[in-house]
Amino acid sequence: MATIALREALASVGRYVHAVMGDNAYEVYLAHHRAAHPDVPPMPERAFWRERDDVQDREPQGRCC
Repeated sequence: MATIALREALASVGRYVHAVMGDNAYEVYLAHHRAAHPDVPPMPERAFWRERDDVQDREPQGRCC
């Protein structure tokens, strides 16, 4: 039982870290896109990350590097 609780806690920490780092940004985009624009196909993942990086370069926000 303790092993299951530990596994769930570690999974929860992992999800949190991915969310903070932005690793789940494409999944968040897909969920929003399905809800807001169901009749339009979503951007492919590669194009999404390219656009996201381009926006960060054009409009830099507080970041470490």
